[in-house]
Amino acid sequence: MTTDQQRRAANARQFDRIAADYDALGFLTQAALALAAALDVPPTGRVLDVATGTGTVALTLAPKVAEVMGTDIAPAMIEQARQRAAGRSNVQFVLAEATALTFADQSFDVVVCGAGLFFVPDMVAALREWRRVLRPGGEVVFSAFGRGLLGPLPGLWRERLAGEGVKPGAPPLGRIGTVEAAKDLLIQAGFAEVTAELTPLPYTLATPADRWADIRAGLEGLPLAQFTPEVQARLEDEHLAELQPLFAAGPLTVPILLIVARGRKAVSD
Repeated sequence: MTTDQQRRAANARQFDRIAADYDALGFLTQAALALAAALDVPPTGRVLDVATGTGTVALTLAPKVAEVMGTDIAPAMIEQARQRAAGRSNVQFVLAEATALTFADQSFDVVVCGAGLFFVPDMVAALREWRRVLRPGGEVVFSAFGRGLLGPLPGLWRERLAGEGVKPGAPPLGRIGTVEAAKDLLIQAGFAEVTAELTPLPYTLATPADRWADIRAGLEGLPLAQFTPEVQARLEDEHLAELQPLFAAGPLTVPILLIVARGRKAVSD
C-alpha cells in the first residue's frame, strides 16, 4: 500500500468514527449551507458533490437541480447521507475516491466539494479528475478555511490535550489556508476563470457546553477515546471551566473564515 493509499484509508477510518454525530458539528453545517448558497446551477443541471460527508450540500441542492450525485470514501458517511435522502429520487450517494471517480467524461455541469479537498493527498490530481468529469464550460467550486478558524477555541483545546501528552485530531487546514493557495491549485489543474474569496461568517455558541458538543462531534474529539470515562469527564469539566470566561458576557461569536474557490473548464477543452 502506497503512502497516499494509507492516508486515504486513515481518512476513511476517522470519518467513519465520527459519522453518527457529524451533523451536530454546527460550524461545518453552516459552512456547507453557505457553500451551497454560493453555487449557480441551472434547474436542468447535474451536480457532483465530492467528499459529501452526510450529504448536506447535496441535499440542499437537490430540490433546485435535475440530479445530484454525492461521493465519499467513508462508508459510514455514505450511509448517513442515504438515510437523510430517503424519499428523494434525484439524489444518490456512492463510495468513490476523489482522484479516481467512476463517472464518464463530461458527466456533470458542476462539481462541488465542501471542506474536503485538503484531506486528499494529491489535491491537484483530484481537481484534474473533477475537471475530467465536467462538461465543457462547467464549473468546479470548493471550500476551505482561512487561518484563525473559530478564533481561540481550537488552541485552547490543543493546550488542554497537550497537558495530557496528547495531540488532538485536526484537519490539515493549512494545505489550503489562503485564497492564493486555493487559486494556485485550480490553475495547476488547468482551470480557467479562476477566483477565490474569503468571507468571515459569524458562528455563535450559546454556552461552553455547545463548544464541548462540537468537540465531541468532530475530529477534535477523537483523542478522547483513548481515555477512561473518568478522565474524559475530568477533561470536560476542566475545559468547560476554562471556556467560561469567554462566555462571561453571554453567547460567544467566533469566525468561520470560509474560502470559496471556483474555476471553469474551457468550452474548447
